[in-house]
Amino acid sequence: MHTQTIYELSQEAERLLLLSLSHLRQLPAFSPTMLESGNEGNETSGDNIPPPHFSARGIAAQHAMLNNELRKITRLEMVLAIVGTMKAGKSTTINAIVGTEVLPNRNRPMTALPTLIRHTPGQQEPVLLFSHVAPIDTLMHTLQQRLQACDRQHLTLALEIDKDMNSLIQRIEQGEAFERHYLGAQPIFHCLKSLNDLVRLSKALEVDFPFSAYAAIEHIPVIEVEFVHLAGLENAPGQLTLLDTPGPNEAGQPHLQTMLNEQLARASAVLAVMDYTQLKSISDDEVRQAIAAVGKSVPLYALVNKFDQKDRNSDDAEQVRAMISGTLMKGSITPGKIYPVSSMWGYLANRARHELTVHGRLPDPQEQRWVQDFAEAALGRRWRTADLDDIEHIRHAADLLWEDSLFEHPMQTFIQAAYANASLYALRSASHKLLNYAQSTRAYLDFRFHGLTVAQEKLQVNITRVEEDLQQLRASQASVGDEVRHEVALAMDAANALLNQQEADILRDIGTFFRVEKVVAMSKHDTFSPVAEAEIEGEMLVLHDESQAQVVLSKIRASCEVVLLKAQENVGRELALRFEQLESTLARVFTDAMRPIEARVKEALSHAGFRARISFPAFHAALLNFNTRPLFNEAITQENLQDAQNPRSASVRKTFSRWLNQPNWGGRDYVEAKARYLIDLNTLHASLDEYVRRFCQQIRKALAAQVDVAVTAGMTTFFADFSQCLSGLQESLRESLTMRQQHESAVAALSQQLQHSISTVAWIYEDSRLLRDDIQTLFATEQT
Repeated sequence: MHTQTIYELSQEAERLLLLSLSHLRQLPAFSPTMLESGNEGNETSGDNIPPPHFSARGIAAQHAMLNNELRKITRLEMVLAIVGTMKAGKSTTINAIVGTEVLPNRNRPMTALPTLIRHTPGQQEPVLLFSHVAPIDTLMHTLQQRLQACDRQHLTLALEIDKDMNSLIQRIEQGEAFERHYLGAQPIFHCLKSLNDLVRLSKALEVDFPFSAYAAIEHIPVIEVEFVHLAGLENAPGQLTLLDTPGPNEAGQPHLQTMLNEQLARASAVLAVMDYTQLKSISDDEVRQAIAAVGKSVPLYALVNKFDQKDRNSDDAEQVRAMISGTLMKGSITPGKIYPVSSMWGYLANRARHELTVHGRLPDPQEQRWVQDFAEAALGRRWRTADLDDIEHIRHAADLLWEDSLFEHPMQTFIQAAYANASLYALRSASHKLLNYAQSTRAYLDFRFHGLTVAQEKLQVNITRVEEDLQQLRASQASVGDEVRHEVALAMDAANALLNQQEADILRDIGTFFRVEKVVAMSKHDTFSPVAEAEIEGEMLVLHDESQAQVVLSKIRASCEVVLLKAQENVGRELALRFEQLESTLARVFTDAMRPIEARVKEALSHAGFRARISFPAFHAALLNFNTRPLFNEAITQENLQDAQNPRSASVRKTFSRWLNQPNWGGRDYVEAKARYLIDLNTLHASLDEYVRRFCQQIRKALAAQVDVAVTAGMTTFFADFSQCLSGLQESLRESLTMRQQHESAVAALSQQLQHSISTVAWIYEDSRLLRDDIQTLFATEQT
């Protein structure tokens, strides 16, 4: 590691960040609106800055971003943001990376507040530091007053009150505040669970939780602990810190999407935890959109959790990587940065190996439930407590479970590499943020300077044109909506035609297996079987042996499932392709409709990063999960008959009757009860046909609902973004006109200030570019 070089680069990054912060503080002087509303500048709203008009909130957000990078540079800290939905296994993944349990797992959202987990060599016992606890203390006092006047019955109806929530309510009533320091796993769990229950309680009591007080990354809770996999590695000049982020709309708090976007934008890299069993769900799509939005400024990685649930019909690792990289993430992440894993297996194996190393044996499974989970995963469902006494066998089982978890590869190629190069990640993050700041600010200042050189009359004309553009935008929305609905109708007609054709093909192919000759052929058994051959009685297939009946039924079901699986693959592939084409078509419709407006304000819109896109949730293959097994479970009917026609017994009975001169001798005693097994082919065939028709109809409804939601949301977002761009442009032109109407001497002075500011930001950009290039060179050197 080039320690001296890294030190010099960090000094340069710190200089540029301080210069940018100083430069940023000067920008309100170029905006009359911001000068008039200076108090607004203290807000830390997460709204995106709409260039070229720098709002007061936008400048505050940029200030927070640069300050965050300065804090990371002074510590040479790489912040790896972990993002995922509630059920994706985010906490389990973090525990697997750390090597021990530092975050609790509950069957409800557990990250209402972001939490840092910092690798601290030598810190065997985890410690939580919560220095910025004052806003929580204020909230607790408010809730205490609200609880005194609260109807407990109403609160119980509005909130699920369990043991943890009861404990929190008692704590609030008794005035017990949160501590600033928690040592050990259990006290940390209790603190984090209480914080998240506090969010739920605040919502139920209609009290605002102080989320804005924790927007700055230095204000959120920090857990310091040594990561097991990094213990003993050479100390690198930098720190690795995980950032546990709230999932989108977690705990019914929509604003958490904004908080998530803020935290991701300030991270050095992002690790998405995806659920292998829910890859194409709407909730996972929200996470993919959030990380794709920051994909150009920070490196992206993905762990596809729950890969242990893969069966023989599921996508393998390569297929998963290709689907996520190409279809789901639209190329914003490469397949080589996607790792299918089992976080639970990785965590359990890590925990077991750590316990064996430190204590020489596993804890009592009755006292620590994770031991039971480990034993079942590593030893099988039939494990016994005595099995845990064979330490060498347990150690070997833990190693095998770790291998099966597939965690070794990302741990070596990514986590350990991130730790070794934490300082470079921190530097690269700072250089990218500096470049982004310089580019956006240069565009804003150029616009301001140009406004001072343009005649007042021309500015007024441009303001009027933008107003006309806004009116045209509103008028275009209706016509675009008609064209969009037309394109959607065409796509849905094509999809329905495809489903109709597949439905007809399925019914036709299934019908062939119920023809008499086909059924009889499947009922044939080997020549030496003593069981009578199957018979056809009307619509009934009659068999004389239960195992034979089960075999025949299994053959029919297997033949039908081959047809259904083939149709499933065809429909899934075709629908995915058709909806990708629909996305492209709708993007073209929007672009064509807005081209006249965009041509007039092209520069301003391009500075705003405006893009037209409707994004559908990727077609969910689980919609086509045919399951016909229940239809066959009760298809066999047993019928008991008295068998008086057995040829062998009948001839013997006749012989004895003749000898004894008693014609009916033995008739009652030798009548045997025989069972035969009936399969109603007509009923089974009709049930299958009805199942296929009903299933295809459900797919049609699901597709229609999915497309309707995606198109409605996409159109709303599209026109809102476009309108925001035009409104921002109009406001900037008005401000330029206001400044242009000042005395010529004031205009000249402002022009000179703008030129100086433009020169400064140009220097920032050039030096940041050189810094980025040096860091990239150093990265390449370290990886060779």
